[in-house]
Amino acid sequence: MIGSIFRRVYQAVAQLSAGPALARVPWWVHALWLTVLLLSDIMQVYNHTLMKEAFHWPVVLRRALLTDVLASIVFYTNWVVLIPRTLGRSRLGAYILSVLLLILFYVALRLGISLLLKGAAEESSKLTTSWPWLTVPYTIFALMGVFFSSGLKITGDYLQVEHNRRELEKQQLLTELSLLKMQVNPHFLFNTLNNIYSLASQKSDRTPEAVLRLAEIMRYMLYDSSADTVPLTLELKHLRSFLDLQRLRLPAAATDAIVFELPASVADTACPIAPMLLFPLVENAFKHGDLSARPVVAIELQFPEPHRLHFLVRNPVAPPTLLLPAQPGGVGLTNLHRRLELLYPGRHTLTITERGGQYLVEMVLHIV
Repeated sequence: MIGSIFRRVYQAVAQLSAGPALARVPWWVHALWLTVLLLSDIMQVYNHTLMKEAFHWPVVLRRALLTDVLASIVFYTNWVVLIPRTLGRSRLGAYILSVLLLILFYVALRLGISLLLKGAAEESSKLTTSWPWLTVPYTIFALMGVFFSSGLKITGDYLQVEHNRRELEKQQLLTELSLLKMQVNPHFLFNTLNNIYSLASQKSDRTPEAVLRLAEIMRYMLYDSSADTVPLTLELKHLRSFLDLQRLRLPAAATDAIVFELPASVADTACPIAPMLLFPLVENAFKHGDLSARPVVAIELQFPEPHRLHFLVRNPVAPPTLLLPAQPGGVGLTNLHRRLELLYPGRHTLTITERGGQYLVEMVLHIV
């Protein structure tokens, strides 16, 4: 029975010394454990000094070295072998039994080493009669090594799990943002192609210009909007192209059909903004507004404070007799809400109100 116990412990120690498993232990764990061993050795020497016991440095150093080696075997065997093979597989009983075997192995070796280092027959006989009392501190020291190892292992695993969870959440957010952006682009393309089809069916001379404007916007979507952010000036440039495209579908391209007010300082600002963030608000105004009213859409952009963007869109509400039949889609504003939650959490407001026969959309972004 005893031989079988020690054989199992020996196999665990042999696996520990194999190398690859030990190499997976984080470097900070090695550093912390070496610090603990060093402090323990210093405390033992200090206790000998306080008790004014006579001791020889070579014997003390050998004892400290052997003790540290045995304690490290307990520490790393628990970390690399016992916890993954037992607790990692929800085998608590097997873990407790394995720890008891490991402690028995440690205490037996400590007693043997103490007997070896004493050397003299008289000292050996004293050790032989007092060994039951020595097993208590040896067992406590071994348990401390097991608890310290388990605590660090559990803490390290928890931190790794948290790190993996955050990385997974980050990847999920990036994937969701990509899918939302992919939904925004076809949504806009679908509506614009409907407009171009309407112009083409009327054999309008403005159809080629509409196709050209659409090509400019699609170039922006394909090559520029793939970045996380773009300069605000670039977003506004292509918003103007979008407005030019919308002017082509109006009954008359009057200068007062679309009002777009910008502060004079916007030309010099390098303020970054998520691409395709302003388009859905303006597109929605044309989709549900009264195209016969003047102005059809009024857009205003302000910077009331540094790094604070205020974007307003107004459009007259179409009378019930002018409302278009229900169209498939409706994902523009829904996607915009979700993109704002992901890109500007706690740093945005989006309100849509109807007041005096007009829709008013206000979006405030705090851009850091």
